[in-house]
Parts: sequence; C-alpha cells; structure tokens
Amino acid sequence: MSKHISLKLKLSKIVKTILSYLPFYTLQCQSQYSIIISLIISTKGGIRLYNAEIVRKELRLIIRELGLLNYNCLNSGLTLVQAHVLNYLKQNGITPFNELAIQLGIDKASLSRILNSLKAKNFIKIEKSPNDKRIKHISLLSSGLEAMINGDMEANKFINEILDLGNDTVNDNISKSLKEFRILALKNNLIKDDSRIKIERLSSNYLDDAIRLTTEIFAYEQNIPKELIPINKDFKQIWWCARVGEDIIGVVACWQENNQWHWGRFAVDKRLRGLGIGKKMAIFSLNEMFNFNVEKVFIEARDVTVIILKQLGCEVLGKPIDFYGEPVTPVVVKKQDFMNKIKQQTK
Repeated sequence: MSKHISLKLKLSKIVKTILSYLPFYTLQCQSQYSIIISLIISTKGGIRLYNAEIVRKELRLIIRELGLLNYNCLNSGLTLVQAHVLNYLKQNGITPFNELAIQLGIDKASLSRILNSLKAKNFIKIEKSPNDKRIKHISLLSSGLEAMINGDMEANKFINEILDLGNDTVNDNISKSLKEFRILALKNNLIKDDSRIKIERLSSNYLDDAIRLTTEIFAYEQNIPKELIPINKDFKQIWWCARVGEDIIGVVACWQENNQWHWGRFAVDKRLRGLGIGKKMAIFSLNEMFNFNVEKVFIEARDVTVIILKQLGCEVLGKPIDFYGEPVTPVVVKKQDFMNKIKQQTK
C-alpha cells in the first residue's frame, strides 16, 4: 500500500513538471498544441509512442481529460503556467526575468502578464536589480508559497483519483514512460538550443538530486560501492551542477585532501550525454578553482573523462589502474596549462 501511495505522489509531481519540456500553453497563447504530456497506454499496460498523428491526438485528449485547459488546473486554484512559475521560484529562489522566460519557454510579453497577475495576488515580488535597473528580479512571497503548497495537495488528490482506477503495474508503467518521454522532449529541445543549461554552484535545494544522480551513475552504472561515493564531510568541498529548470542533469565536485585539491564525482545523466554538458561543467568548475588561486588539481579519471580533460590541458601522471572493473588514469590539471588551452579554444 505504501509503495502504491509513494508511486502516486511521484506521478503527481511528474505530471506537473513534465510540461516544462516542450513549448508552454497558456490561455493567452494562440496555439492549442503547446502543452506537453504524451502517453499512450496499450491494452497490455505497456506504453509506446506511435506516429506523430496519433501522439498529437492523444496529447490533445489527455490535456482535455486532465483539465489542463482550465484556470483551476488540477483543482489547484492556479492556472498551469502560474503553478510552473511559483514552483520554479520555490526551487531556485530569486530569479531574473530573462532566466524565468528561458527556462519555462514563455515569450516575454506573456510572462509579464502572468507575473503581474501573480503580483496582484501578492504571491510574488518584482524588483529591479540594484546593479542594473533594466533587469527584473522575481521572488516568491509567503502567500505564494502557501498557494503552491495547497495547490500541490489538491492536484495530488485529483491525480490520485485517476490512479486509484489502475493498479501498481499500470501506474508503474505510466510513471516510467512519462519520465522517458519527458527526457526525450528535453533532449530534443537541448539539441536545438542549449541556452537553458545552467552551469552553477550546487544549491542546497538540489543536494538530494545531486546525490541521487551520482549514486545512479557510480553505483548502478559503474558498480562502485555506495559507501565510497560520498566525500568525507571533514574535507573542504565545492559542488557544481548542470541544471535545466528544476532538473539536475550533471554534477562535479572538488575537495581538499592532504593539502591537495582533487576533482571528481563527475557525472552526467546518461540519457543526455553527447550534448557537451560534461565539458561545460569541467571548464566552469576548473576555472572557478583556478580563480581561487589553486595552482593544480589532481584527478583519477575514467577514459571518457580523460578525453575531455586532455582538451583542457591535463597531464597524465601514470598508467591506468583497475577500479571496480574499469580503468582510471591519474592526471593533473595545472592552472597555466588550463588557461592556455582555453585561450586557444576561444580564438
């Protein structure tokens, strides 16, 4: 029973967040096809994506049946787009207007109207940046947070009514397929435009997501024991991430051990590899370390990571050694070598 309830809570969260991975729908928008959610359930409980015509039709019908066209979306007391704005602010704190527009895929004129309606309800605060008056910063107020929490509870009830008509197997298939399609939609969007990928310091709000991602990759993909994954809490450490919206899709860390800085826990969601996310994280994190007057960083890297680091001026220190079935190579990246490589690549 507890597994069933947990699954339903996960599904309700997925339904509410999946819509940020394809063009947005708002009642002000003219296009009727801009909401996202794609799910076709076969008679055997399996889920498949068929041709575009069928998917398009199912999209439209699912949107209708879930009531996503209503102002009172999922009985939450909020429109779909209002819920997305509030949830993003809840996760990411004070957010520039332009970032909100890019991450949610909303044109600036529509977003301005949406924000003004939320401001009128005293859900958000809109302020000009103290450093640049042209930039607006958006933050969530306590009444907005309360509306978000209450809206989530009501939406969960609505979705649970639907899931109660299924069984664990059907609901599990729905959950997995929603996630798979969401990632496909995200990857498709990032291939066309990767401006939504933010490389930044890891916020404490996303620490659990970062741990989950590193565990999936190192423990389940590389067979490294889970107890070896966390960094010693006594070590000084810095974490970075690659983030799209409210999804952590990559992580990396540096830590100081025996007066030496080490770089590792380098992981990218396997479903989103090949988009250059790893190299962007490597450049950003190493650049920050060297700006802290660190002169060199030591790394024990898998073969694929060595390829990336060689593009950034790393020096191989020794032969590869076996580490739980796969080789790791000891390398060092020195500040001047890194800077020289970056200059060459930006000419």
